[in-house]
Amino acid sequence: MISNRRIIALRSFIISVGATAAASFVGVYGVMIGASAAEMGWLQSSSNALTNGGQLLWGKLSDRYGKRLPFLIIGSIILAILWALMAMVTSPVQLIVVYAVLSLMSAMITVNWFSLIAEIEDSTTRGHFLSVINNFSSTGAIISLVILSFLLHSVARDIILVPFGLAAGSYVVSAIMLSRIDERKRERVRIVSRTTFRQIREHKTFFSYFLAMNVQGFFWSMAWPVFPITIVLVMHFDLSTVAILTAVSLSATVMMQVIVGKFVDNIKRPPLIFTNRVLLSMIPLFYAVFSTFYEFVVLELYSGVVGAIQNVVMNSYVLDIVPDEQRGEYISILNGFNGIMYFIGALAGGYLLQFFMGRYGLREALTYTYSFIIAGRFASSFLFLRLKESESRRGNRGFVYSLLLRFRTPGAPSGGVVKPR
Repeated sequence: MISNRRIIALRSFIISVGATAAASFVGVYGVMIGASAAEMGWLQSSSNALTNGGQLLWGKLSDRYGKRLPFLIIGSIILAILWALMAMVTSPVQLIVVYAVLSLMSAMITVNWFSLIAEIEDSTTRGHFLSVINNFSSTGAIISLVILSFLLHSVARDIILVPFGLAAGSYVVSAIMLSRIDERKRERVRIVSRTTFRQIREHKTFFSYFLAMNVQGFFWSMAWPVFPITIVLVMHFDLSTVAILTAVSLSATVMMQVIVGKFVDNIKRPPLIFTNRVLLSMIPLFYAVFSTFYEFVVLELYSGVVGAIQNVVMNSYVLDIVPDEQRGEYISILNGFNGIMYFIGALAGGYLLQFFMGRYGLREALTYTYSFIIAGRFASSFLFLRLKESESRRGNRGFVYSLLLRFRTPGAPSGGVVKPR
């Protein structure tokens, strides 16, 4: 009989090969089927709102029920159907609706998947095991994207059947594999909310981070509908090129995370966080001025490196500044407010570009929109100067929670996308 660990590892790899790779094309595909700037804003904002809000909903429901597997198996079947529907949409409105529901169901998978691993994996080996799984999954996505880059050269719209069909298939296999996992029923949890917004405001170290992330989150998400419009309508990149660029970014992220992870617990993190946020604010500038494929390869390498620093350093920092006994609640509240700001920001970015496009040509409109985003991201970076180092460095405890934090790939050609689990 196959062990739970092997099923978990193999299932993670299969999902990354299918759904994780396919998610890289959603925003670009929206532009290809005629989505306006405003519609792209709705595509990204509804996805983010339901992804973040869904984690709160599904986590509480499965806690009450006492088992994770039913949610994971049913969710996998529904996601397989939704990815199949994604391959058949013909209008931006259809894409927005299907992708929003897909994001909600992906949230159910995410929160229950890592909770399941935490419950069946021994605490003494859990952190290392999840690190291996995370890198294993990233490798699967990279391999898949490289292969897809050779298969997606056609300009026919039907070519989207390849990655989206692969995503649907990966969830069918996932449902079958999950049925082989041995899960013991837990006692049902009575949900009692203990953490309030007032308590968070009194927690000055966390609140400084909370405020900085939400203010910059608005300008951060404004760029998500604009990136794929630049990729398709200005650069005229096809899905094959998007696959290459995404693979480059993800490869740089994986390699850099290994390097940064070795020394992050031995340095003062607030100065590095501030520097990283400033560097991240430059990505829209590159989108605005770069004009060749090779320049965009450099952009994605840069995005992957600074994104890796973000993932490792900020995960480490957040997990050290929240109370151990309320870690889940603090992260849920942080994700919830981030989701609200991402929703508003993505809508604002789409409508701002739509406004400029009604008065100027496409390139000028993009320039004005990017200028606003760059200024907002750069100015809000200085809020991170107020961060203070945690008085107690707790290292990597709570690794599961770190995977539930909603950091997004900073310069992905398709914008801010769901990262399926």
